[in-house]
Amino acid sequence: MAALTNTTLFTNQAAALLDGSERPTRSPSSLTGGTLKCLLATFTTATTNATGDTFNLCYLPKGVVVSRGNSHVSCVDPGTTLTLDIGTSANTDVYADGIILADGKTVTFGSTLAGAEADLAFAATTDNTPVIVTIADAGTVSANKVLYFTIAYWDFN
Repeated sequence: MAALTNTTLFTNQAAALLDGSERPTRSPSSLTGGTLKCLLATFTTATTNATGDTFNLCYLPKGVVVSRGNSHVSCVDPGTTLTLDIGTSANTDVYADGIILADGKTVTFGSTLAGAEADLAFAATTDNTPVIVTIADAGTVSANKVLYFTIAYWDFN
């Protein structure tokens, strides 16, 4: 059975949402004039990570649009080829489809998307939205390899 794990950032954000300390946000009235912001999150691999596993990376605030070209994942050599999809529960690869990490490098989210309108359209989040990473394919994963995620988004609040 596929495992679901939360990053520290996701856990802290979830607690803030539950206790009301997260500031309220709203949907954009237009997709112009936003502020580019970034969320930084890490995930440390384990030898138990396998194809089909997922982990909650972070929450995106309500009313933001992900900037795929400015978002990326970096790592040192993960010891195997890892293929990742990044998205939401409604669309598991909406932000990145088939990011391949091998030999240590940085890969932008936008480099893996097809040129289809549905993949490239600017779509604002309608609620505080969890970002989920799916291990789409993995060989034997090495333990304690840190994946560094930068998710850039336009904030219209």
